[in-house]
Amino acid sequence: MRSSIVWVLGAWLALANVSLAEIVVSAGRVPMASEDVASSVTSISGAELERLQVTTLPEAVRLVPGVHVVRNGGPGQTASLYIRGAKPEHVLYLIDGMEVNDPSLIGRSGDLTLLDVADIDHVEVLRGPQSAVYGSDAMGGVVNVITRKGKGAPQVNLTAEAGSFETYRESLAVSGGTGIVDYAFTATRVDSEGISAANEADGNTEKDGFDRTGLSGRFGITPSENLSFDFVARYSKDSVEYDDGAGAGGDALDNVADSERFFFGGSAKLGLLDSQWQQRLSASTTSHRRDFMSTWGANWFDSSLLKAGWQHDLYYKDMNVLSAGVEIEQETAETDSLPEVDSDIKSLFAEDRLHMGDLVLVAGIRLDDHDTFGDEVTGRVGATLKLDEIGMRLKSSYGTGFKAPSLYQLYAPASAFGVIGNAELMPETSTSWDAGIEQRLADDRVTVGVTYFDSEYEDLIDFVDGYVNQSVATIRGVECSARMDLCEDLSIGGSYTYTDSEGEAGKKLSRRPRHRASADIAYRCGDDITLSLTGIYVGEREDAYYSLTEFMTVSEDLPSYVVVDLAASWRLCENMTLFGRVENLFDEEYEELSGFGTPGISGYGGVRITL
Repeated sequence: MRSSIVWVLGAWLALANVSLAEIVVSAGRVPMASEDVASSVTSISGAELERLQVTTLPEAVRLVPGVHVVRNGGPGQTASLYIRGAKPEHVLYLIDGMEVNDPSLIGRSGDLTLLDVADIDHVEVLRGPQSAVYGSDAMGGVVNVITRKGKGAPQVNLTAEAGSFETYRESLAVSGGTGIVDYAFTATRVDSEGISAANEADGNTEKDGFDRTGLSGRFGITPSENLSFDFVARYSKDSVEYDDGAGAGGDALDNVADSERFFFGGSAKLGLLDSQWQQRLSASTTSHRRDFMSTWGANWFDSSLLKAGWQHDLYYKDMNVLSAGVEIEQETAETDSLPEVDSDIKSLFAEDRLHMGDLVLVAGIRLDDHDTFGDEVTGRVGATLKLDEIGMRLKSSYGTGFKAPSLYQLYAPASAFGVIGNAELMPETSTSWDAGIEQRLADDRVTVGVTYFDSEYEDLIDFVDGYVNQSVATIRGVECSARMDLCEDLSIGGSYTYTDSEGEAGKKLSRRPRHRASADIAYRCGDDITLSLTGIYVGEREDAYYSLTEFMTVSEDLPSYVVVDLAASWRLCENMTLFGRVENLFDEEYEELSGFGTPGISGYGGVRITL
């Protein structure tokens, strides 16, 4: 059975059904048409998320070329994203432009596992260094979640779902808008008994459940044609049971992680000189609180981030747009072992985009002044050539990136094992380039694309008797994708990524599969029935973890695996839709991380009502 699955997926490897949005928000200082973007970016629409019936962000982006997702166990457990082989902490996470990376985490990474997709309009995944646009944390890429704006008559959406592992999901969304005011509010709840986070194949039996409550809102005011205000707020509270995984004893009966997150942001836009001069003033505040109870004791982590920016966009006809501005950022972190510490970054940036017929050129530069290590300058250039007469698009970009040391890496106090923090740390840096081609065929019913990428990382921070700048890495690879509309109701697609990663002394980087592929078939029967079949192939890769029993780092080769999911929906009437899905259709046994479990075959079903 497994060999036949692999054969079928192999026939799909170069085909994709994740569509590009018409306008891309994340790729520059101002939104642009997807065909003008020189960087590699994939946009997943809310309609696609609904069709695939994904419930968390890691599930949403796993079909994207160049993206590898690993999770510390089953539903609700922490997930990490590797974009083009970069570290998870080299990825910047945004919600409506608000940064949601946690300053109290060791690597200042982000985790969108517990973000519900109920209010998402679309998700943009930008690959490659974006520090010239976003500064630190965007050295490997950017994931930007854009939530829905209300429009039209008031609407209420109710969703209820139940399924395996005693999982229950409910959501309530209210939205609407006039010419002056728009609003969208969403409430979600999830409860699940889950599975054992430590692999059941190793004799672990204790289930690790989770629950989550989420509230979000978006409110906009447009008092005049050239003036608008937009406000976004989000709150989540969750509790997750977890295990210690490989090298740390497996089942842990008392491990519980509780967290609260609050995000609030607002912006004002003003257009002057017949909208040829656009200004945007923005500010946001985020806070994270995490509490852990485990066999090792109790720990807590508290952090906040304040950001403000003022951007000016100057337009010259349809040929040129020059953007420039300033940003300030202050972050604080405090833990049970680390007194409150903070850092400040002040930034200046500029970006110019030039349209010369079928050629689009972009260049950007950014200066970040960090109060600990000083200045860091990053830049990027890109070019896109559209040859519409033959359905071809050529693109290429070059950029530099940096990642500032986290507050923990800078200031963590010494422990019984010696020094930890190092205030002399310098930023991690990177230099990357890519080049690609996209071709439309058969009256645009077939689209194929290939992109080569090459990244060099220096001064990577490692823990060696404390944190030090030590490692280097080289990561090269190829991303392939395609989409084929076989007829009006049937499309087939997927992607394949080859990643060759090399660290110190030529050693392969852990948790980066050399081969990874995804596939997706979408079928629509009229306007009422949809069917989706997706598959993920992940090749062999090495995992490394620290063993508390052997007091050393242990490496292990993880075998390849194939996971297939099936989803269907049926619109009974204008206001009611039934939906259901089967995950891990062929009950594949596999590990994403050494020692951690993954769900076997599981099923879910529910109803969606619109009033």
